Amino acid sequence: MPPIDAPAFRHDPRKTVLGLRKPTGSTFRWDDEPVVCGHRHFTHPRKDGQRISVPVCATPVAVTGLGAVFATYDGRVRLWDSSLEKPYWEHRLDNAVYASPVADPARQAVVVATTSGLLRSLDLRGRTRWSANVDAPVYATPTTVPGTDVLVIAAFGSRCVGLSLDTGAKVFERELPRPWHAQWGGSAAHRDPYASPATLDTADVAVGCAEHVVCLAPDGTQRWRRDLGASVRASLVAVHAEGALVVVTVDGRCTFLDSRTGQERGTVVLGGKVVGSPALSGTVLAVGTQDGVGFGVDVRTHEVCWRVPGAAPRDHSSYTLTPGGDFAVTTARGNVVGLDRDDGRFLWETSQLLGLAGHDPALDITPVVAPDGNMYCGSYSGMAYRFRFRPRQDPT
Repeated sequence: MPPIDAPAFRHDPRKTVLGLRKPTGSTFRWDDEPVVCGHRHFTHPRKDGQRISVPVCATPVAVTGLGAVFATYDGRVRLWDSSLEKPYWEHRLDNAVYASPVADPARQAVVVATTSGLLRSLDLRGRTRWSANVDAPVYATPTTVPGTDVLVIAAFGSRCVGLSLDTGAKVFERELPRPWHAQWGGSAAHRDPYASPATLDTADVAVGCAEHVVCLAPDGTQRWRRDLGASVRASLVAVHAEGALVVVTVDGRCTFLDSRTGQERGTVVLGGKVVGSPALSGTVLAVGTQDGVGFGVDVRTHEVCWRVPGAAPRDHSSYTLTPGGDFAVTTARGNVVGLDRDDGRFLWETSQLLGLAGHDPALDITPVVAPDGNMYCGSYSGMAYRFRFRPRQDPT
């Protein structure tokens, strides 16, 4: 029986939201523009007394009813209240954080990985539950296999490691296929895999690496392997209801594979390079090309059901979902845009124009939207934001 709570894609809410407290009964207008209701500038003091901005590269973990866990590029992890005014605690790691932290709901914890290969599980009081080191930089967001409590990490240097979510003990470690250009001295060959793995309906894990997809059992045993002929940069998407895996390669092919055998079921040609990661809502896959076009693909018929210019993810960010089931995406304009799941219709676009001196309003990372009406996002310029969605019934 597949784990029904298994995350299906890179910024699946099951990996980015901790349900510490249930919403109070208010429902929110997820199709209406959210507004900034809190912000913070992360800085670091230099020896000369000047302060420099600290980039926010990782999507935070939202803690429903409490706030959000932000991990910044100076290796600091903090739990903030929802206003971003009060830090509950701060924890210092050994290196920069680029990969997004992963929520561990079973233990009410967050697992954070650094670019040195350190992984640490922190509870919601900021205490260390365990630490482990995979001895390779981690840039791809790990995934969890809830039925077996394994955390799967795809690390640079063509490596994949499984850790116990409960203890941090190593469950498996294996080499992955290397990019074709590694044997020719490709300067970025060591920066692979970059794509985040996905948990399949079989409780196995699919890892995109080089020009391949490798399917692994929770103990690291290889189930199947497929060569797609082009580099995989975008994170994989599992379609649990269809028993399928979607892999989008840099040549713009959206390939559907059988999750049990790896056999191809169909292909959609998008006509542009893809490095931003897709997301799935119901039967619609949202995927965007580097030229800025967002597509909705029906995962049953393998047909394009909508096409929206200017609705693709910014750089290497991802689509994600609102609790209402629609898509949210940080676009090249530096704002988060809401898109209707069924037809790609524009719903809303954020604004970060706050009248602050020297303020760069552009967002850079994938947002996280929590059921309590809050959305959190950040930028490479060191800014963090809390957006608020409008309640269905405004208070009187």
